[in-house]
Amino acid sequence: MNGLKIDTTKLSSWDDVTKFIDNGSWYPAPSWFEHVIQHQGTYPRDAFSKGQLASKSWLLRKLDKVYLNHLTDIDPTIAILGCWIGTLVDPLLRTYMIERIYGIDVDPVAIELSEKLNHQYVHDAWKYKGVVADMSVLSTDQMEFTTSGELINVKPDWVINTSCEHMDCSWFETADSSQLIIMQTNNSSEFEGHINTCESIEEMKEKYPLDNVLYIGELTTPAYTRFMQIGFKQRRLSTK
Repeated sequence: MNGLKIDTTKLSSWDDVTKFIDNGSWYPAPSWFEHVIQHQGTYPRDAFSKGQLASKSWLLRKLDKVYLNHLTDIDPTIAILGCWIGTLVDPLLRTYMIERIYGIDVDPVAIELSEKLNHQYVHDAWKYKGVVADMSVLSTDQMEFTTSGELINVKPDWVINTSCEHMDCSWFETADSSQLIIMQTNNSSEFEGHINTCESIEEMKEKYPLDNVLYIGELTTPAYTRFMQIGFKQRRLSTK
């Protein structure tokens, strides 16, 4: 672990959260919003809550700085673990040169909705593809799964997991030192399905140790505190 300073953002009210979202990097295509509005009732409302939008906006703005300083050497293949309905897919593909994104979730309904929400990328030679799989039985460093009848073997360059509280640590334990890890967890153990929360940023660092940390921080909202790390399990020389 290097001596990177912990970045702290405290949002004391939901009005503060709203301003944070509006001033952030949450910018899917206008057609994305039009699709969501036209299909009200199709997607879970919780996926577009202020807390969810703030956490994704936070990730995008911090990732942008990390990308510019460290990560411009490849067009990555990305795996989003616990992707739910895939709200990160459009802003990622619109911002970065990405080879492909696989959204992985154990819930087949969520994956179906993720492909509906990101249908244009599914149709674009699988720029995005949803995968029904349980991360507890996949190896993060060499994933093998079947989707739409096709057997896929892939080692993702980036591994994004904003749902660490919903799963055990096996996904992290099987990650390779060359894979960029972008992870979020939180301290909201009272929510349904939150089986592996962290009470502090120090607990996150102990549970998910990174040797080369490119960003570490916490985002406090009126409901809970979210923690985030971006980095590698082994030190990596900068390309700059």
